[in-house]
Amino acid sequence: MLKNLKYMKVIDPDPTSLILEKIRIAEELFTDWGEYFYKDKEFLEKLKEYEKAIKVSNKIMEELGTFEECYNCSVIDNTGCCKIGLENEVTINILLINMFLNVKIPKEREVPGRCFFVGPTGCKIFARPYLCREYFCNRLMRLFSPEEYALVTQKISEELTLLYLINRYIRNELEFLLGDFLLELELTGYS
Repeated sequence: MLKNLKYMKVIDPDPTSLILEKIRIAEELFTDWGEYFYKDKEFLEKLKEYEKAIKVSNKIMEELGTFEECYNCSVIDNTGCCKIGLENEVTINILLINMFLNVKIPKEREVPGRCFFVGPTGCKIFARPYLCREYFCNRLMRLFSPEEYALVTQKISEELTLLYLINRYIRNELEFLLGDFLLELELTGYS
């Protein structure tokens, strides 16, 4: 049973405080209900399918040079998309999915002025929100042939469809277990 889970309270406008509150709630849910989900065969199948889809997308993106180009843009050129505050696109459910996949969730911002989840070599979480997967800027678009672009967007679309399905599954299960008050599971907060 959840002991201290509360509705999202009014917190400091610093984007770090919102993501830390989401992490706290996700850890609490994981501690209290992780075993329940790990015993659920349907959930485990969805989780495995989603993990496989991320690996396929990542492999294609790696082969096409998107990760290297994003690294150059963000770290070398000090521009890029992964700015402070973007971390709040990560929902409580996405944090939970990472926890179910045994991904260590950071406890502090490592790169000043950048997304909470950015490390010196890129993103530190495995399951990522929609915005972090469909981010093809003009700089990246110059890398792709039309066929490569079609391939990568197809694979990412498959991944994001599975993210939606597992996200809904977790939400439905938690609403069944805890009631229909969990709207903050999908709260973002990036603006």
